[in-house]
Amino acid sequence: MENQKYGSRKQNEHEKESGRKRETRTGNRWIVEDDKGDINELADAFIKNFRDQLKIQRAESLKRFQEMISRGV
Repeated sequence: MENQKYGSRKQNEHEKESGRKRETRTGNRWIVEDDKGDINELADAFIKNFRDQLKIQRAESLKRFQEMISRGV
């Protein structure tokens, strides 16, 4: 693994803007970033979807529990 200080950009870097992708060379590695969406927007959408799924699962679990109680188990 490459030793790299966070926040330091002293290594050889080469950035190339080509369309909607940015290629950055840092040492021996190439990092390709796709500018299609903001990372914060993607993270917010993921979190919202995750929470919605939890709410659905919680509601289904409560429904099953109430059905079990109504059967007299």
